[in-house]
Amino acid sequence: MDESGRSDGTGTRADFEWDAENNQYICPERHELMQFRRNYSDPNRGPTGKGVAKYRCLKHTCQACPLKARCCPNMNFRSVTREEHEDARQVVRDIAKTEQ
Repeated sequence: MDESGRSDGTGTRADFEWDAENNQYICPERHELMQFRRNYSDPNRGPTGKGVAKYRCLKHTCQACPLKARCCPNMNFRSVTREEHEDARQVVRDIAKTEQ
């Protein structure tokens, strides 16, 4: 995990790889963070409709992970949010890193 993490010492979303083809994040230990692991019949458990998606790792995966103490020390599992227009935001971040 990157040393320039959040103020609480845990990693940032930048430490996770976005896998657009499978609609999931991949953690530094190569575990999958998925938005949904099954279809929900209850609409309250589905997408928020607020333009933000939450991706989560399985609890038992995080509990056994060697990076747990740095990744999610105060939670049972790691979650990462993704904004609706995150692809466009990433393009802007990449442009901001250039000299021009």
